[in-house]
Amino acid sequence: MKHHSSNHAGWWIIGGFMGLVVLFLVLAIRSSAPPDYAKKTTREIALLCTTDMATQFHIHPFLKIIANGQKQEIPLNIGIFPTCMNSIHTHDASGKLHVESPEKRDFTLADFFAVWGKPFTKDQILDYKVDATHRIRETLNGKEVQDFENTVLRDGDRIIIYYEAKQVSYENYNYHQRHSLLNKKVFYGFY
Repeated sequence: MKHHSSNHAGWWIIGGFMGLVVLFLVLAIRSSAPPDYAKKTTREIALLCTTDMATQFHIHPFLKIIANGQKQEIPLNIGIFPTCMNSIHTHDASGKLHVESPEKRDFTLADFFAVWGKPFTKDQILDYKVDATHRIRETLNGKEVQDFENTVLRDGDRIIIYYEAKQVSYENYNYHQRHSLLNKKVFYGFY
């Protein structure tokens, strides 16, 4: 009888070991399954750190920012990390945005600026804010648009964001108002 009980304990050990192997295999298969991107927002996908192997959607829009007539640098390696990269990133300072996502989405300028960690709305671009004398405007492939941060990124699009002086129409001012503006060094129709 003692011999039968040690044999019974051996089966328990083997069964327990087999159970652990099965559990390990199930967990390994589950963890290697592709993530469910459908449950993620577009912003979450944009901020997702992924690898080239996960890329299913790949486009290259171009972005230029001009503030007070000066081109602003869009730095290299925005969204690039040692082991992965965000779905929207840069490789150089040319303004070429790389959208390399595990899923096709309508990514926007707001998504890129979230990756960059810089502000962009109709009222602010980088550290420049709209005020009484300045405005922000945007062109998409040469045509002025009003989408600002909601501009959808498309392959080959050329986006230019301007922070610039508002134009002044002197026709709306009487003689004394025009003279006052000129004393403030307002020339050539601009503040």
